[in-house]
Amino acid sequence: MATPPNPDARFHIEVIKLLLQVATSDDRVTREEIDQIIDTARGFSVSLTELSALTRCLQEGKPLPPPNLGLLRDNPKAVIDAVHSLVAGDGQVDEAEIEMMRQIRELLGITP
Repeated sequence: MATPPNPDARFHIEVIKLLLQVATSDDRVTREEIDQIIDTARGFSVSLTELSALTRCLQEGKPLPPPNLGLLRDNPKAVIDAVHSLVAGDGQVDEAEIEMMRQIRELLGITP
């Protein structure tokens, strides 16, 4: 029987799921966004197996699995930092990205 991933690993996978949701929210994913997500996944030591399963959804046009907000609420600052790095990665943050950040903060229970 496989050993379940440790809590940090599960949290990191959920952050990557959220980042993929953010990156695809405008129906296009740039090379810079993919590179940023891969760099974040590497920094979090997300397994190649997990990352491959998620990216396969993108390649095959399948829906991405939703992130577990319960796990993400365990460390909302880390989540917001990762999302901010992704949306600000191109040097500009537009209105839609600001609104998305606001919605994510709300879902995580962060008050303005």
